[in-house]
Amino acid sequence: MLMKILKGFKYRLRPNRKQREFFAQFSGCARYVYNRGLERRQEVYEKEKKTLRYFDQNKELTAWRYEIDWLKSCHSQVLQQSLKDLNSAFDHFFRRLKKGGEPGFPRFKRKGDGDSFRFPQGFKLDESRVYLPKIGWVRFRKSREIEGEIKQVTITREGDCWSVSFSVEIERAIPEVIPTLERSVGIDLGCSVFAKLAIGESNLSGEIGHPKYLKSLLAKIKRYNHILSKKVYKSRNYFKFRKKLAKLHRHIRDARADFLHKVSTKLTQNHDQFFVENLHVKEMLEAGHTALRRAIADSGWRKFLDFLKYKAVELGKHFKELSPYFPSTQLCSCCGRRKKLSLNERVYTCDHCGLSLDRDLNAAINLKAAGASVVNACGATWCSAEAGISRL
Repeated sequence: MLMKILKGFKYRLRPNRKQREFFAQFSGCARYVYNRGLERRQEVYEKEKKTLRYFDQNKELTAWRYEIDWLKSCHSQVLQQSLKDLNSAFDHFFRRLKKGGEPGFPRFKRKGDGDSFRFPQGFKLDESRVYLPKIGWVRFRKSREIEGEIKQVTITREGDCWSVSFSVEIERAIPEVIPTLERSVGIDLGCSVFAKLAIGESNLSGEIGHPKYLKSLLAKIKRYNHILSKKVYKSRNYFKFRKKLAKLHRHIRDARADFLHKVSTKLTQNHDQFFVENLHVKEMLEAGHTALRRAIADSGWRKFLDFLKYKAVELGKHFKELSPYFPSTQLCSCCGRRKKLSLNERVYTCDHCGLSLDRDLNAAINLKAAGASVVNACGATWCSAEAGISRL
């Protein structure tokens, strides 16, 4: 089966001094157009009670470029993409408002916070160099080959480093994988251990250790924050040390992403079917005490599930997320009786059948059992007393 896949390839840029100045200038122009466009939308709505659209603001952009000389130095399509981003932000705002969720009104951008700009066309690629209109050829560290047709190129700043992202469209033949219980795995994510696995028909126990990158460098982060608080605000030393702190945070983020990529790749290579819980991580971060929230944030659960899902889909394998309200932790994986556990109880002991099992492994077995029963509605092929599928 042929499938079109949208994918991104990100690389670290190696610009010279002049190119860094161009990057800062282009991102500043894009930020100015975004903020001015947002300001215009607010003004028009307050006076006329109507919303400006992208095409209306695109006409205004032409006038802005005649008014402001330094806007002419930036590529016109970069500025248009900035207005498209603003239009998308309002589309998402109205969509959330219609659904009754938290609207999240678009906010003004500030310098140094997510600086980026985008080229929809006009770019070229030559081995480890990329041509950007009005900037020229820029070298990057090509760690892997780029697949598919490049649709757009985005330049982003991360601390004092610049990166390039290629958004590509790949047409790929997806193999048809017939799932079997033997190559299925139930995954329960945790904080002390990153994940507990229930593997195959016999529910073999597997475990993925938690590297805890944030916790290992937390003392250093606190010390850096304390030193930064003593600097004169917006002084040269303040910005110099803020870059140092940002570099430390980037190191933690990159190390965590590397770990999640390696774990998700290994799982998709060894298994054909994955059953996990659809966690509401945002709600979990808002509840609980500080140490628990920090441990959840350090785990990167949502990113891991996203990685596992897209890698499984690309290989034609099956990925199933179960409802977060499914009581995988409370159910006995042997007899199906339900029992409430506190967060401190790490061993599940059933009062009815006497089963004593690690809490997370018990949850992983239940997730695999429930997911298998959903995939095969009748449950005949998958039915197993040990997995407890018959009761679900």
